[in-house]
Amino acid sequence: MEAIKQIHEEKSVISNVTLWEEDGIVNFYFEEDSVIDADLVINMFDEYSEVNCMKNKVSLVNLDGVSGATLEGLSLLNHKLDNFSQSKAILVNNENTDIIGRVMVNSFNHTKPTKVFKSALEADMWMN
Repeated sequence: MEAIKQIHEEKSVISNVTLWEEDGIVNFYFEEDSVIDADLVINMFDEYSEVNCMKNKVSLVNLDGVSGATLEGLSLLNHKLDNFSQSKAILVNNENTDIIGRVMVNSFNHTKPTKVFKSALEADMWMN
């Protein structure tokens, strides 16, 4: 069975992060060896603020390419995502990204539902 997906024509590549909307989900994909710090998040959302069509959607933050993070960067990312997302799914793929995802979920206050997933299928089921 072939799945039908709506993908926004525009993908934005901002500060080592690719953003796009697919089936009502805003996808964040970090390039290989990215470090989530305050500068990356500020640059990403300064550029991203112009993409209003992605507001109030579910966010899928794929940490696959992330090699590290600062607490300040994760806190700022969490705050920014809470301001525009209706919920946040964090996709992890190894021990390092699992730790980063768990720190993000367990160390900060969330105003929107937030959960870590080890498989894209589980994340998809939760988001829909």
